[in-house]
Amino acid sequence: MHASISAAVTAHPRRRPEAVALAASQPGLDFEVVEDPEPDGPRSALRTARLAWRTADPGCTHRLLVQDDMRLAPGFARLVRAAVAAQPDRILCLFTEWGSRTSPAVRLAALAGAGWVPLLDPYVPTTAVVLPTAVAHALAEFPAEPGEPDDVLLLRFARVHGMTPLVSCPNLAEHEQGESLVGNDVLQGPRRAALFGAPPGDWARILVPPVVPHLLLFDGVVVCQVPDGDGWRAVLADVFLAPSGLTLPDLLGRHAAALGACDPAGRMRRVVADSLLLQLWLAAFCYGVAAYAVTGDVAAVDRALRTVRGAAALRTVAPGALRRFVPGHRLAGLPALVAPLLRHAISDGCVHAGQTGDQFWKEYLQ
Repeated sequence: MHASISAAVTAHPRRRPEAVALAASQPGLDFEVVEDPEPDGPRSALRTARLAWRTADPGCTHRLLVQDDMRLAPGFARLVRAAVAAQPDRILCLFTEWGSRTSPAVRLAALAGAGWVPLLDPYVPTTAVVLPTAVAHALAEFPAEPGEPDDVLLLRFARVHGMTPLVSCPNLAEHEQGESLVGNDVLQGPRRAALFGAPPGDWARILVPPVVPHLLLFDGVVVCQVPDGDGWRAVLADVFLAPSGLTLPDLLGRHAAALGACDPAGRMRRVVADSLLLQLWLAAFCYGVAAYAVTGDVAAVDRALRTVRGAAALRTVAPGALRRFVPGHRLAGLPALVAPLLRHAISDGCVHAGQTGDQFWKEYLQ
């Protein structure tokens, strides 16, 4: 289909210069700037979002909203039009932060060549999102629960209407560093894109992985997210792996062997605590299992990790998962520091999956 897009940058008035600059950076999309109608009210992005939803041009097929602290990928206008044309009826998220529940799925899509994955998070990332115009208008009138933010309201709307939002691979927007109006920078640390600026995947293809491993941002432990009805269920990684013959002592032994091979001088352990390094290794091992599941071939996974998309996806794993535990000045060097361990663990997990087939936790299928 031919997609016509009305575009808006949403902003607080005090960040109008940034919003105007962002709008001007994309002359091909004719962005307008939509400002908070009650800038002195309680901190909330919902007021501005509602106004932007309500003012979507009815003569256009879609409404694109980008928050003022985002940076857009080179060729953004062309890319977003192609993405929308391939998925015209969906809610399309053009950003997910590098530690989100969805971020590992985006990294798997990078290996598989897919352009989209389903959203796994309990909110829709509204920092850069495309909506069918009819959806935008309906959202403008959709009642909010007390204190509900715009990203949670959008997910509740999607569920009520049987819609599964999609997240792009690669992300087409990047979050710039700066003060968050709602305090997320303090609570969560830096929120960079899971995969930004890499070559686009197949916009017609949606990857739904059978398992998505995730190192929990606040808990610091690994879970494997598996399909469960219309959503996803989180299973502890060792529970997921147990049916394949791996016990907890087995995992500890593999981790110790990997550290001995990849970090004999203990450089990683001077930056990342032992307990978290174990969880990072376990997340990468499970990522290898998942990568085998979506490619079906150990050699294919190795080749994919060496592509621009695969290598870029790998670089965000550690800082995305550990940003609340590692000093901020160490994050930039973290990807290179732990890359040997991640590659070793992914290869180990991939080979294990190839040897054991589908002998993993699958209660959700029963």
